[in-house]
Amino acid sequence: MEDVRAMMALFGAREVGLGGARDPRLKAPGSRPADDDRGPFFLFFGAQPDLWIGELWPRGRAWANGLSEATYETNFCARWSGGKNFLNYGQAGSEVALEPDGSVYPCCLKTKAPLGSVAEERLIDILDSLRGHPAFEAINAGDPEAMGLSAGWSREAYRNASVSDPKGRTFANVCIGCDAYSAAQLGMIWPRFAHSAWPAREPGIPCRRLCRTYETP
Repeated sequence: MEDVRAMMALFGAREVGLGGARDPRLKAPGSRPADDDRGPFFLFFGAQPDLWIGELWPRGRAWANGLSEATYETNFCARWSGGKNFLNYGQAGSEVALEPDGSVYPCCLKTKAPLGSVAEERLIDILDSLRGHPAFEAINAGDPEAMGLSAGWSREAYRNASVSDPKGRTFANVCIGCDAYSAAQLGMIWPRFAHSAWPAREPGIPCRRLCRTYETP
């Protein structure tokens, strides 16, 4: 990134933030230029060590190729673009991810199955239907480890829900725990988790080109 910044400086381009991209990691939206400030500006969005998702999400090609350096302590859920505050529509930091087919997810990393579809229901109705459910309230709080406490899944059990990635590494992360808990428990009360087609594709493929993260109204 330092090389990119040095190159842009030659043209007088200033870097703009993207949601608290530097430590402390992704806790609040970044500042933006004043409306009458015409720049020029640049924004380099991607997975650099000092910007955004440096450890790489355990999803898609990063998962298939064993590239994620996230540890169990890397809580993507509590970061900007994670699941934290996804139920709190109307407030700053409330975001969901929408797929081109209308599928709704609480985060860009994707839960094991969609929470609903805006092709069938209003987004606010979907979110309201999840309120009060311990698992989804835990995601909303940015504390996925608490998803199963009311169902007898201790934090220790959640932590032990680790898997080996396709490259044979033993890999544990709260996102993997979320996948495991969703497969084991949510399917009993939330049928779409039991019958999800998710395992047939690369686990939790992130938003594709046509998928954006939208702030809920």
